[in-house]
Amino acid sequence: MTKDNEITALGEFNKKFENTYELFKKNLENDEEVGASFAVYQNGEVLVNLYGGYRDRDKKNKWDQNTIVNIHSTSKGIVAMIVAKLIDENKLDLEKNVADYWPEFANGGKENIKVKTLLSHQAGMYGWKQPIDETDFYKWDYVVDLLAEQEPYHKAEEKICYHPKTIGFLVGELIKRVTNKSVGKNLEELLNSPLETKCFIGTPSVYHDNIAELISSESLRKAFSDPTNVDEYLITAFLNPANRTKTANTAEWRLAEIPAMNCHSNSKSLAKIYDFFLSHLSNKFISSNTFETLTTVAVSGDDHVMKSPMQWSHAGYSVGGGKLFGKSSKAFGHTGWGGSMAFGDPENGISCAYTMNLLTGSMLGDQRALKLVETIYDAL
Repeated sequence: MTKDNEITALGEFNKKFENTYELFKKNLENDEEVGASFAVYQNGEVLVNLYGGYRDRDKKNKWDQNTIVNIHSTSKGIVAMIVAKLIDENKLDLEKNVADYWPEFANGGKENIKVKTLLSHQAGMYGWKQPIDETDFYKWDYVVDLLAEQEPYHKAEEKICYHPKTIGFLVGELIKRVTNKSVGKNLEELLNSPLETKCFIGTPSVYHDNIAELISSESLRKAFSDPTNVDEYLITAFLNPANRTKTANTAEWRLAEIPAMNCHSNSKSLAKIYDFFLSHLSNKFISSNTFETLTTVAVSGDDHVMKSPMQWSHAGYSVGGGKLFGKSSKAFGHTGWGGSMAFGDPENGISCAYTMNLLTGSMLGDQRALKLVETIYDAL
């Protein structure tokens, strides 16, 4: 906190960002939100840390500065930082085959799929071929072994197909093979504990009392029932199994490690972690070469799952991100199902995050987050 920061019932903000505060407040008042948080760091300094509304559908429990929520695929940007650390330490090599670290992965003709191909959503492993249930995600070895056994949906690097659910288990198993620790344990040791943030994959039960309840909006329900959206790619990638907020609100889900989908955090923690990642030159978390390699575009083109042109990095970051990631083409990060997002902008030294519990139907950029980000860049 600095002397230029205004303190309110909804958190703090640098006085330059009055419009950000007013928009955040308005969203809470006009039912755009139930509960939410929004935070911005610049070069180690908190510019904005806003939070408010309610943790629950009945609006009985306030969302406070320590409230955390399931951030869905925004998790992937955090997992990518663990991958970056392992690559920087030469424990993982982008040019090696996945099977060099995980021999069973060679089954089904996957012996020549490279680490970089998997991380950039080009491995053709974007879904399970065997029908599975959400509760199967609690059985790590079971879902991982199914992926190791199956054939890919296409040849390596033949198509770009976002891996919304499988990637967490695939990369998570790679991390486990290299470190002998789970993704959640690596996250705790490398980032969460040193930075004193609240960011968990496998959230300890002591934090469950202050987790926000996920609430589905009407637009979310329509997004996956619209026949123009539903094709074989979406069915394979997103609907085996489908997401249900009811499941994601259970203690079992919160305790499990589902790296692509169930990181629980808040905006201040996410923005602080991205700020730390951007500050790699001073804190020596990774080298500038590793940072550059993993946060720039590795592949671009039409993504068959996302139904949109995408730019993926070799760590699985979305690069550029349109207006959602501000005004820099070098900004990188990840969005999450229902609206959450977090990104780092190396050109402006900005790290930004948005989390909420009312899930909307936008896959590629929630308007609530986008408009908040616009107020930040307008004031810089």
